[in-house]
Amino acid sequence: MPERTAALEREAQRWNPRVWHRKVSRPVSVWIVVFLCVGLAHPLIPESRWLLVHIFTLGILTNSIMVWSQNLTERFLHKRLDDAARPAQLLRSRLLNAGILVVLAGQILRPILASHWLITACGAIVVCVVAAWHSLVIFRQLQAAGQTQRFRPVVGGYVVSAVSLVVGTIFGIALAVDLPGQWQSRILVAHLLSNLGGFVGLAAAASLTVLFSAMWRVNGTFDRPGAMLGVACVGVCIGVVGALTGNGVPVGVGLLCYAGAWAFALQTWLAAVLRTVGEPKQRATYWSLSALAAVAWLVASAVWLGVQFLTADDFGLSGAAPVLPLLLGFAAQLLFGTMSYLLPTTMGGGPSATRAGLAEQNRGGVARVILFNAALICWLLVPGSIAKIAFSLVVFGCLTAFLPLTARAVRAQRAVLTAQ
Repeated sequence: MPERTAALEREAQRWNPRVWHRKVSRPVSVWIVVFLCVGLAHPLIPESRWLLVHIFTLGILTNSIMVWSQNLTERFLHKRLDDAARPAQLLRSRLLNAGILVVLAGQILRPILASHWLITACGAIVVCVVAAWHSLVIFRQLQAAGQTQRFRPVVGGYVVSAVSLVVGTIFGIALAVDLPGQWQSRILVAHLLSNLGGFVGLAAAASLTVLFSAMWRVNGTFDRPGAMLGVACVGVCIGVVGALTGNGVPVGVGLLCYAGAWAFALQTWLAAVLRTVGEPKQRATYWSLSALAAVAWLVASAVWLGVQFLTADDFGLSGAAPVLPLLLGFAAQLLFGTMSYLLPTTMGGGPSATRAGLAEQNRGGVARVILFNAALICWLLVPGSIAKIAFSLVVFGCLTAFLPLTARAVRAQRAVLTAQ
């Protein structure tokens, strides 16, 4: 009997939320290190832009969204997955990262291997299957939760986000083939809209409808998440259809519709934040300011790009497409800021332990946000290549601070737990 009890305790500990979450989150940490190393050394690496974009979008963003959308689905629906489902979640993570490595290998071999696209396609198919599997798991959780759950629209946003990744990955496979005529340009726009606007944007929108008020510590949550997510989804669909038909007008309309959904949410959040001005409670933290700045970058980029499509004579992305504002200003800033808040709260251990972890993550928080955004603006605007390199190093340096601060936060939280 004691042996049986000990075995049960070991099995329970194996799937303890902190333990399995650490396992499934480990690839995110590895990809962050790879991304920051490549980012700091990017002036010396050939084709560094493509490599940075795909290490970040596939390695960091895709892993992070799949981990946290599952975690937040369980929180919002107030129902944990059974422990029996955890091995499948870890398997999805491993398959996803295997597929990502194959995709990157295929594109790295492009200059020396004519059939590189076959390697890329095989990896992308694996990513596509994992994304479809992930969306099905969350959809079944949503069905089982019943109609009375308050955050059903939020979890529905995660389902649509994962489906968008499936669609965007299919477009990515087509891009690897080098399509004839204007199709390469059309598919590229559809790929960008599906992945950044649909997969990343809808997952971010779904999360922030709840997390924004928590990060700013203001009362209430966004009261119309379904409407906001629905309008954003419609905008993405209109844009993708316009891209496939080679018509810039619906692409522009879709982008402005998408930006309008985010702008509606942004003004609601800003109003809530402004109501707290003058209160002694500290609300301006690294994660709260990062979320606010990231949404502002997204709205500005979507509006700018939408206007470009509406006024352009020829269809396609210009050389000045806002890749850096979308990937760094929006996605990277939001991801690193949100993770700085979620990691200590997920690790838990009581109010004292969580406060200790958050305090470490917030070291120099306001200064880091200001420096990051100022350096990114200068990177975009200054004409000299040396100056651009200098400002890019500042941007990646600000992001790099996340790693040692996370390690400090874990140690501080464990110290409180040990004392307790």
